[in-house]
Amino acid sequence: MKKISFLLVSLFAVNTLFSQILYDEGIVKGKNVTYEVTRGKGHLKAVTFIRNVNNPDTTFREVPHRNIIPSQLIDIELQVAEIMHDYLSPEELAKMGSSSAIGITFRMDTQKRKLLQITNFFYLCDEPFWANFSPDRLYDLERLILKKIKLPAKLQETYIEDDFMFMVFSGDIRNLEETREKRKEAIKYWKQNDIEVNVRPSPKFVIKDRQDEK
Repeated sequence: MKKISFLLVSLFAVNTLFSQILYDEGIVKGKNVTYEVTRGKGHLKAVTFIRNVNNPDTTFREVPHRNIIPSQLIDIELQVAEIMHDYLSPEELAKMGSSSAIGITFRMDTQKRKLLQITNFFYLCDEPFWANFSPDRLYDLERLILKKIKLPAKLQETYIEDDFMFMVFSGDIRNLEETREKRKEAIKYWKQNDIEVNVRPSPKFVIKDRQDEK
């Protein structure tokens, strides 16, 4: 999505590089998980992608370019923000910068119509908080998100059939009361309205571990 590309570029201008970066390109192992870390290409060269090598579905897919971000997706995003808030320690929440953000790509089990996996996490290469978040804690967070997310009853078919992604920002993670209120509004809206989401044939925003150089 062009909007997410713009947000990533904007955040790149305000983050500072920590001396210790846990996710160098290649294989990064924890006690309980192995992640493959890659850097984006072209306009995504400032982005780090982290993929669990034991994901049930390892095929590379493109995330379709959708015309709007419906309230159903906002509902899911704010659920993730609350899960992260509850998982992180008070000290970690305090360390999280005001511009900190992490992206998540999800994939559904189309037959069972439930979340299958987090296809990858992604963030700016110089994002200080997530770049220094231990692999095992990221894995625990990954499992917790998949366990706790409640999919909206009226989730559009495009999100069931194809991967979808969003950014989770520190403001939503840290300000829990405000996040809960925003989620209530999102739920109210999607319950009262039928929101149509259209997939545009082009451009497609590629969120995968191997990208074309162009």
